[in-house]
Amino acid sequence: MKPVKVIEKLLLKECRNREPSVEYDSCIVCAASVVWRISTLFPESFIISNAAAQVFPNLASIYHSVRDLKVPLIAVVGTTAVDLEKLISLPTQSAEVEFKLLRKTYEENAEILLSMYDNPEVLNAALMEINVDNQIEKLLSIPEIKTPVEENKLAVCGLILDEDNLYGEKTNFYLINFNGIGDPDEIRNLPELEEIPESVRKQKIKRLHIQL
Repeated sequence: MKPVKVIEKLLLKECRNREPSVEYDSCIVCAASVVWRISTLFPESFIISNAAAQVFPNLASIYHSVRDLKVPLIAVVGTTAVDLEKLISLPTQSAEVEFKLLRKTYEENAEILLSMYDNPEVLNAALMEINVDNQIEKLLSIPEIKTPVEENKLAVCGLILDEDNLYGEKTNFYLINFNGIGDPDEIRNLPELEEIPESVRKQKIKRLHIQL
């Protein structure tokens, strides 16, 4: 589509009237391709998106959601559909800034994971899991995030949208990290999550690459 046609579409599109949100249930940092699902499922969320759910370019916005919007949850949401190797290979200096943490993740883990997973899709998903872990580790290193988490006023979780049927038979979200914990068995037994039915915890708290 030509740029002018996109502009025309935006100018002519009728926007539905809607009262502004007075309360946000979460701050969701997600891969851009996931936004349409997130906005449908969680319309009261403060959504921050970029190519691979990176927190570095958006720390001020995340802090704004915690301090001013009083969100009780920050969720970092990756997807199996994002090709991480392709992103860090973008021939632009800006990629070195936006994907600083992602590049570090890739450089430190790709060779090890290559020896463990010969399926490219599984390898990519394992890297995305570690990427989400590292984004959460970064958030928890910031006092403005760490302190309310320690006071049980805020939670930080990591999710993967499985769009390639690697975790199950259908496209679904899976919880892979909670407040920095990446062991599915430990997450399933956390008292903070005991209100989630046990059957759901067994099925939807899962990851492909478990770091012990």
